Amino acid sequence: MHRKSWRYYRNSTIVWISFFLLLFSAAYALRYPAYWILVLCIWFIRSPVRKAFYHAHPPRRITWLEKTALQFREVTFKSRDGLTLFGRFVPGRNKGTILLAHDLGQANQDMLFYAEILSNAGFGIFMFDLRAHGSSDGDTSTNGMREAEDVAGAVDYLLHRIDVNGQRIGALGIGLGAQAILRGALRTENIRALVLEGLEPSTLSDHGGRQQSFLRLLKIPGNWLFYKLYEYMSGGRAAGVLEIIRTLAPRPLLLIASGAQDIYFNHLFYQAAGVPRELWEVPAGEHGAAILANSHAYIQRITEFFQRELVADRIGEAI
Repeated sequence: MHRKSWRYYRNSTIVWISFFLLLFSAAYALRYPAYWILVLCIWFIRSPVRKAFYHAHPPRRITWLEKTALQFREVTFKSRDGLTLFGRFVPGRNKGTILLAHDLGQANQDMLFYAEILSNAGFGIFMFDLRAHGSSDGDTSTNGMREAEDVAGAVDYLLHRIDVNGQRIGALGIGLGAQAILRGALRTENIRALVLEGLEPSTLSDHGGRQQSFLRLLKIPGNWLFYKLYEYMSGGRAAGVLEIIRTLAPRPLLLIASGAQDIYFNHLFYQAAGVPRELWEVPAGEHGAAILANSHAYIQRITEFFQRELVADRIGEAI
């Protein structure tokens, strides 16, 4: 049983207050129609409030690992800021090891298909629950800001294993996991290659400066309010993706974007990133689900990327 912090109860109170304000104002507007303007204003505010709460406190999902041929070892380890996290490790055959980080509201077992793909290619796998997810401690998700400590802690755990080469560690993250991997890589040089899928903006500045389309202009107030509320509910402000992605160079980076929205943002991130970098777009896909839209090409892309960057002969053998 994971205990809720004071921040969770404070934030949930804000959500309920916004709900009852909407309810009471709607009831009042039934008698005095002019007050429907107030109802619309509260409705506009309540949507970012609910979204911010969901992102800060996603529902915790703990399920059994599906049947798989992989022989995982279940482990607990510490994030660098002291939380106890849960993960599953399986050693590889080619001396390369891949961290797998899940999306918001998911858990490590949601990365099982990716684990099987990469394990079949010879890689060791370490998939784990980010804070406030699955069986890990914590009750507040921070869009990668503090999850970076989880990723760094996962790398620290791998470096203490004799069956892991510290010079051949890569990472794949989806959505929230992509944010965590991106920021975690800035805390450890041992992540040598990154695949980030469904990387989304974390600040208003990540939206690409002045917006040209009328629809994007309309979204600016709601986006601004969401980011401010999320900073308040999560207890901190994460640096923008555009601000930090360039600092990864010269480590190899593969960005994967599926769906129009992800493609738009990843164009911006790709332009800001240093070399070497790659961008693969899947227009027919949905956020974080490029593998479903084109599984054969996806498998080929990520396995070839990690094989080239982690297990090629030119990689050093030192641990």
